[in-house]
Amino acid sequence: MPYLIIKKAGLYGAFSLLLLISLNVKAQTTLELDEFNAAYLQYGETKDSQPAIAREAARRAYELGKELFGASSERSAMLAINYATLIEDEAESQIYLDEAIEIYQTVFGFGSTAMIDPLMRLGRTLNDQNRESLASQYYGRALQLAQSNLGEESSKAGSIELELAAINLHEGDLDQSWGRLNRAKSILGNYSDAGSLSGLVRINLLTGEYFLARQQYLEAVGPLLASLENFTRFPSANVTIRNRIALINVYENLGDQASATEHCLAIGATRRLSEGENLRPVFTVIPEPLLESENRDPIRVEFLVDSQGFVRNPSVATELGDDSLEKIVLDSISRFRFAPRFVDGKVVASPDQFYVFR
Repeated sequence: MPYLIIKKAGLYGAFSLLLLISLNVKAQTTLELDEFNAAYLQYGETKDSQPAIAREAARRAYELGKELFGASSERSAMLAINYATLIEDEAESQIYLDEAIEIYQTVFGFGSTAMIDPLMRLGRTLNDQNRESLASQYYGRALQLAQSNLGEESSKAGSIELELAAINLHEGDLDQSWGRLNRAKSILGNYSDAGSLSGLVRINLLTGEYFLARQQYLEAVGPLLASLENFTRFPSANVTIRNRIALINVYENLGDQASATEHCLAIGATRRLSEGENLRPVFTVIPEPLLESENRDPIRVEFLVDSQGFVRNPSVATELGDDSLEKIVLDSISRFRFAPRFVDGKVVASPDQFYVFR
């Protein structure tokens, strides 16, 4: 009996476990299964490193999979999504995404409650790929189903409002984001399950980032500190680092460098840097003349980062021929903050650092 090798973790392509699943399908040849396995495994091995190769492998796996599983199979929907999320043209990508949704509608029923989670997972997958426009469409469809099937005040509706608020904030639609954040908070505040409580923590983080985007720095402090209380149990998690960077930006803009330093040190303590690795700033100030010029050549600045994350002894390594611009660049880099390097648990200075204004 032939075997099919697939990876399994939910309905989409973030796979972690290899399983051997026996197929007993009429007229299936070992060659067909081998071709599918080869294409699918190539997709899995290259999707994060070689997108062009992964895209072609995903296309082959999708076409072969439809023949193996049938055009109305959940597996065919999964394969369509794998392929669609690698297609660069958004209009073409949406053709395959909609095909997958049509399959799920056939399986679960049009307008059913069971359709909500597949739509949400698709929205999350697209959002993780920075395809916010498409992600919003599928989250929006999930929200409509949640409101009609479960009620406008359901926890599911609140969770989807939160996802859409995050996308709006990332896209710079602050008014829309603020409205959704408040609706999500009002809904999820009525629930005590783990998912709703986690959502409320995330609302605090997004609220702080909203005020930061509005340059309302004092208003940002409270919600950012509230969310950080829950994240400090996971000091090296991306969301914890993101929370601390937001606080650094708030405190620097408020002129409270001592409070910013606390978070610079906390981030530095979690990072494992190789010897000689260049530090990345956690707070930047880009000079207006560089923001206004589209054609200016890159400007390299060299400096030392001290044990508190401050820039010391900066010098412009690029020949500018403009003393006033050089002063602007040096004043700007002097305001940068870094998460300092730790060696054997002790914070140290980092000489020979550089930053390139582009």
